[in-house]
Amino acid sequence: MKRWIVIAVSFVLACVGCARQAPVTPSVSPSVSPSTEAVVIGTTTDPTIKVLAELYAQALTAKGRAARIVEVDDDTNVLVTKLMAGDVDLAPAFAWTAGQVLEVDSGDPSTLVSDLATALDGQVTVLQASGVDHGWRYLAEAPGRSLQELAATDLVVGPAAWAKAPDGPAGLASVYAKKPTVETVDDPAARAEKVRAGAVGVFDGTDPAAAGLQPVDDPLAMVAIDPQVALLNTDLAGDDVVLDVVQQLHGMLGNDDVMAIRSKAATGDLTQAVSEWLSANPLT
Repeated sequence: MKRWIVIAVSFVLACVGCARQAPVTPSVSPSVSPSTEAVVIGTTTDPTIKVLAELYAQALTAKGRAARIVEVDDDTNVLVTKLMAGDVDLAPAFAWTAGQVLEVDSGDPSTLVSDLATALDGQVTVLQASGVDHGWRYLAEAPGRSLQELAATDLVVGPAAWAKAPDGPAGLASVYAKKPTVETVDDPAARAEKVRAGAVGVFDGTDPAAAGLQPVDDPLAMVAIDPQVALLNTDLAGDDVVLDVVQQLHGMLGNDDVMAIRSKAATGDLTQAVSEWLSANPLT
């Protein structure tokens, strides 16, 4: 599969703030009245996905629509199968990550979401992207560092997922011709401590453990964007309540919002942290 080398700012989110947007699929069902059945929201073990699933559930409940959350396998193929079977109705996902697993060949960030929808062939509806991006961030303690200046003696620490990703160590070698020492550290707090001791750290776009560290310049745009979308069972593709809730949330959410919720949840309760965010950012 082609590895995407893109500039993150070049991706334009779909119609944020405009009237209710149609799902990114070849066609949708006519609008239907909200069902009395609970919307089943799928989540994985990823902390950001859990935040997004809780946001969907509480926002739907506030609109009078029952919702419940179930944890599914982290494999996107399993999630898609459950969506097609009706075991899951709605699930947050990340377009680039899903595209890798589903072998979607897309080299254009402006068509990434629609390419994913095309690959799913109308069997699962792909809703508009939010401002949440799960792409990697390279961070250091001191400002002014650049990936171009990495040396073999430099230590780069990142999670196992980054080490296996196309824009991980293999990307550094191919794009920057750099092969620094790489160490896998899955715990973000432990990774941040190594960065404060002089290493360059790799964190996902919504990881609050990296707060206060400085971005490392990526002038050759090695890191691929990974915008958050919603995957929807096609039976609900005409459900105005679900579509309205997802669009409003996606129009408001960004990485800073998820980081703030994750930070509060780390010292308290995710349900309460999401409730407080929705109270401060009510849906219309």
